[in-house]
Amino acid sequence: MFKAIQTSVSGLIASSTRLNAAANNIVNSQVRSSPEAQGTAVAGQAFKAGYTPQRVEQTSLPTGGTRATTISVSPASLSVYDPSSSFAGEGGFVNLPNVSFPAEIAEMIRASHAYKANAKTLSSIDETFKALLKV
Repeated sequence: MFKAIQTSVSGLIASSTRLNAAANNIVNSQVRSSPEAQGTAVAGQAFKAGYTPQRVEQTSLPTGGTRATTISVSPASLSVYDPSSSFAGEGGFVNLPNVSFPAEIAEMIRASHAYKANAKTLSSIDETFKALLKV
């Protein structure tokens, strides 16, 4: 019974991690950066590195449950043509984070369903304990 609780709680934590990573990716998806000289200064203009999207790898633990680990998406950014941007390089390109809205929304939906399933499991375990205590 306690292993089921441990497994469900680890699932709740993993779902929360996946939801947070997807939300951060969506919020930061329009952060522009220069494709040239990331993290340096060129002609008096400082260029900062853009947002690096994250994805979550979920693995089973030998003792039961799961672990969610965030890792950087590779490649972190894609070049798009936007010559009017202050971050545009010589060719008029800027870097945008490598984020796919449909994939991130789908990830948020999957994380939400997994969270609900694990919460329901904990609720069922609670009801079972209450029934056992009444006997």
